[in-house]
Amino acid sequence: MKREPELKWRDESGIALLLVLFVVSLLMVLAAEFMFTTHMEVDVTQNFKENLEGYYYALAGFQYALTEVIGQYNLTYLAPGGQIGFYRNWFHEPEGQKPEEGDPVDWPSCPNRENIRIGEGAFDYVITDEEGRLNINYIQATQGAASDTRRVFRELLLATGVEEGDHPDIITDSIIDWIDRNDLHLLNGAESDWYEHNYAEMGFSEPYACKNDRFDTLDELLMVRGMAPEILYGSDSIYSRQDPDAPNYAGIAPYITIYGFHRKVNKITAPPLLVRIMDPEKADEFLQDRQQAKKYSSKSKTFRIEVRGYRAGSRTDHRIMAVVRQTQRSKSGGGAEILYWNDNATGYGDGLKAFSGYDSGDRIFQVVQ
Repeated sequence: MKREPELKWRDESGIALLLVLFVVSLLMVLAAEFMFTTHMEVDVTQNFKENLEGYYYALAGFQYALTEVIGQYNLTYLAPGGQIGFYRNWFHEPEGQKPEEGDPVDWPSCPNRENIRIGEGAFDYVITDEEGRLNINYIQATQGAASDTRRVFRELLLATGVEEGDHPDIITDSIIDWIDRNDLHLLNGAESDWYEHNYAEMGFSEPYACKNDRFDTLDELLMVRGMAPEILYGSDSIYSRQDPDAPNYAGIAPYITIYGFHRKVNKITAPPLLVRIMDPEKADEFLQDRQQAKKYSSKSKTFRIEVRGYRAGSRTDHRIMAVVRQTQRSKSGGGAEILYWNDNATGYGDGLKAFSGYDSGDRIFQVVQ
C-alpha cells in the first residue's frame, strides 16, 4: 500500500519532463523560424534599398549617356564590340586637316562607359545603333532592288534556327498582313478571321483581331501567326517555354526593331549576320573593311541606350533600357525624344552578343543561300 503514491509520483514526473522537452523544442523551432524570417526580411529590405539606389544611379547614367546623343555630331561609326561612337569634326579633326569622304579614318575610341562613379554608386552603359537593325514595320511583300526586306527577314528566320518550309513564309506573310491596312491576307498570311478561330493555338484565351497597323512593341510580335517566344528571343532566354522537343533557336530580337523611321538597315553598324544576309557575295570584304575603319559611316539618329546602376559593393543592380531619336532644336542645337522606355529591363547589352560568334558556335546558324 505504501508503494502506490511513489509509483504515481514517478509517472507524473516523466510526463512533466516530456512536456518540458516538448515546450523547449517548440520554443527552439519558433526561435529559429523567427531568426530565419528576420534574416530574410533584412535581406529583402537591403535588396530593395540597393535596387532603389541602383535605379537612381541608372537614371543618372541614362542622362549621362544621353549627352552623347543630343550633342552635335557629324558621323556615327561602329566601335569595337558593337557599340556606337559619335564623330565630331570640330573635336576630332585638327583645324585645316579635314579628310575627304572615303579617305582612311582612324576612328577615335569611345569615351569610357564602364564603372563611372557617382557618389557612393556607379553605372555602366552601352549605346547601339537602332538603325543597324531591320525595321519590321516597313517589311514589304514586293521584292526587287527597291524592296528586299521580305527576303532579308525570311532568311534571318532561317539563319536563327527556323526550319525551311512553310513556317518562315507563314511568319513573314503574317507580319506583313499585321501591319498592312487591308483585310486581304497573303498566301501564307493571316488576317482577323484566322485569329478569331485560332487564338488558342497562339496561347490566348479570347479571340482577337489583326491590328492592320504598325507594331508598338516587340512583344506584340508574339500575337502574329507562327511566332513563338523561342523564335523571337531564343531558346535560352527567360521567355522560352523550355520545350525539350522544340528546335534550337538563336532568336531574331538582336537583329530587328520596330522603332525609328529608317526603311533601310545601316550596314556600317549592322550585326555581321545581318550584313551577310543582305549582301552575301560582298559581305566578307565589307566586314573586313569596316573593322579596319577605312570608310566614313552614315549618320544615324536612332539609338538604344542600356544602363546598369549599382551601389558600390552591392549584390544587386538596376537596369534601364531606352530607345531615343535625336532631334534638332533651334535654340539648344540638339535634343532627343524617347521612343521606348523600360525602367525595369531584364537584360543588359544583349544586342552586343550579335557581334560576336556570328558564324561560330552552335547557337548561330549558317545563312541559307
